Amino acid sequence: MTDAQEYPVVQTCYGPIRGLKKVASTGVNYYNFQRIPYCKPPIGERRFKDLELPEPWTEPLDCSQQGPSGYQYSKLLNKIIGSEDHLYINVYTKQLNPTKPLPVLLWIHGGAFMRGSSGTEMYAPDYLLQKDVVFVSFNYRIGAFGFLSLDSKELGIPGNAGLKDQNLAIRWVRDNVANFGGDPRSLTLFGESAGGCSVHYHMLSNQSRGLFDRAIVMSGCALNNWATVPRRNMAERLAKALGWDGVGGEAAALKVLMDAPAEDIIKHQDLLLTANELENRILFAFGPVIEPYVTERTFIPKSPLEMCREAWSNDLDILIGGNSDEGLFCLSGIKENPSIMDNLKDFEFLVPLELELVRTSQACKEYGLKLKRFYYGNTEPSFENRNGYLTLMTDKLFWHGLHRTICGRIASGKPAKTYVYRFAVDSDTYNHYRIYFCDRNVRGTAHADDLSYIFKNAFSPVPANDTFEYRTMMTMVELFSNFATSGNPNGGVAGDVWVPVDSSIGTYKCLNITNDGLSYVELPERQRMELWDSIYRKEQLY
Repeated sequence: MTDAQEYPVVQTCYGPIRGLKKVASTGVNYYNFQRIPYCKPPIGERRFKDLELPEPWTEPLDCSQQGPSGYQYSKLLNKIIGSEDHLYINVYTKQLNPTKPLPVLLWIHGGAFMRGSSGTEMYAPDYLLQKDVVFVSFNYRIGAFGFLSLDSKELGIPGNAGLKDQNLAIRWVRDNVANFGGDPRSLTLFGESAGGCSVHYHMLSNQSRGLFDRAIVMSGCALNNWATVPRRNMAERLAKALGWDGVGGEAAALKVLMDAPAEDIIKHQDLLLTANELENRILFAFGPVIEPYVTERTFIPKSPLEMCREAWSNDLDILIGGNSDEGLFCLSGIKENPSIMDNLKDFEFLVPLELELVRTSQACKEYGLKLKRFYYGNTEPSFENRNGYLTLMTDKLFWHGLHRTICGRIASGKPAKTYVYRFAVDSDTYNHYRIYFCDRNVRGTAHADDLSYIFKNAFSPVPANDTFEYRTMMTMVELFSNFATSGNPNGGVAGDVWVPVDSSIGTYKCLNITNDGLSYVELPERQRMELWDSIYRKEQLY
């Protein structure tokens, strides 16, 4: 094999890059390009600021090895990892010169906007590249680095830098993917959790209008109640934790934040939430915000619900869904602190903050009791009796936002297709999130468990061919690649059962993916969704 075949060089709009030919664990040969710059590194004076385009180069850049993640605390490694210089794109393709350009699957990773990366330890391309697609992933700024927001227009940091990073990465893919064998006119944006929420924000924001052709929204959307972080002076609070004396306003706070070591920012950002904020189930300190002023670069100018009603993407075909037991991700928290279950009182602190109800108000108390009766009947919550709480969190944090998004798209009256799925595969060995981050001895399909069947990860080898885990992996890859190719997920091992939802908003069906295979059923969570609908409609948040 010649060097050109082993180490292929591809031209990008900023300069040539050199990749590496590899063999996937599934036996597929592919070309690997990693650590491709799509901006100048956001370091030094560029910290927190809008990205700048790269300086062009002329000699081939070595893009054969993976770059670092953004700075974050790794639960798995129990330490701070990463770099501020981490904004790179990865492209994986089987053919650099196909006879017909290949559809592109562009991945946005999750991690609560505070963690995660596009690294192959979690998101290797081995499974997806069994199909004729180009797979692309990238890093964006996370935590305070990506979502710091200041009110002062003069300082030029309104928030959502991480989403704006994503926007620039999508633009890079549109401009360059043809050189890797991809079709820039067949670009499917997909992501999970905070990544799914990000995909949905790109579907809503006019900044991303027309940049992609289809979308897959997995276990997170802009209508989830964690998708917009309340404005609670997080920047000033972080600056004070780093030693700011509180004098001089936002400009003085920003100077402290600009000068602080990145590791110190990470140490303190995870400790900012107060006991009251934690009790109110605020999940993280930094994430998407409604920006405090509007410019030509504003990404989120108003509430996501308002943006949904006029979204440009109501004309796009999408897949949308989640896992059957999303709320299992809360199990580790109540295992570490079982008193959480004893302090639920009458559930008033579980009423979503976006309803803007005073916790002591009669309405909030009534909603809390309504939730308690629905999920617990005449029994009392306890650590032993925790399933009601975990199911409530499944619905509150994930499924109801997805449900409202589905209903909103139907109500828009547009002819675009909305395919709904529900992932409920329960494996002893391959539901990696549940096994490693929740409890290997419980059952169910936790938040992020579906990822083990779409991407090769570092936890396990490829499942054996005669297992339902292998069949599930092949099915998920088929569904996603079919959709990316034609806009129709049906065909092949998936059969031809999946129908997009129609205009009867009251009930709708989903593709139910279980250990036994596929079935097309009424959404099993329908009655639970009706409970939350009754609350949101009464508060005019529908």
